[in-house]
Amino acid sequence: MPLIRAIRRASTQPKPQPTVTSTSTTTAPNSRPLSRFLPSSPRLSLTYSFTKYFLASAILLHIFFEYFFVLELAWGISMLPTIASANDWVLISKLYRRGRNLRVGDVVSFKHPDKMGEYAVKRIVGLPGDFVVEGSPGKGGSGRMMQVPVGHCWVIGDNLTWSRDSRTFGALPLALVTGKVVRVFSFRHGWRKLNHGLQPACAENDALD
Repeated sequence: MPLIRAIRRASTQPKPQPTVTSTSTTTAPNSRPLSRFLPSSPRLSLTYSFTKYFLASAILLHIFFEYFFVLELAWGISMLPTIASANDWVLISKLYRRGRNLRVGDVVSFKHPDKMGEYAVKRIVGLPGDFVVEGSPGKGGSGRMMQVPVGHCWVIGDNLTWSRDSRTFGALPLALVTGKVVRVFSFRHGWRKLNHGLQPACAENDALD
């Protein structure tokens, strides 16, 4: 019975399993977790790019106008002829707020000390320690000299007859200064730089005649 025994041994031995090889590469799950949030069509991609650049521009403009410059429309006649009563725009640098690095002759913007919520633009004619004329001689003012106190400045409009300024409300606290007018824009003349317009009566160490 050797043939039957050989057949039985062959039938009981396990059959070798075929070796399977694959050349395909599988991607680990969640290898790009943000990919499902990105736009998949050209139209969505364009909208996404536009929104991204719009938000970035809005943030930069906010920072620019909040901390560096502001553009305001001027009104009123108190600064004629330097600034027109209408249609002139003033560019205000906030780097000079609270009186930083200001000089006599600078035109500044400030919170009005007598009118809450209102702003005004005047020219500085005196800084702390300077002597100025209080009021307007012959116009109801005393005409006496006074010294600008520490932490204050003396502001007057270029149109002296029609200006409510330090001659009315006294020395202006430097803490109320919101900036310095550095440029004026009008549709007729374009951009122009403001000159100081005023100079100190005498420089330090100059001899008086």
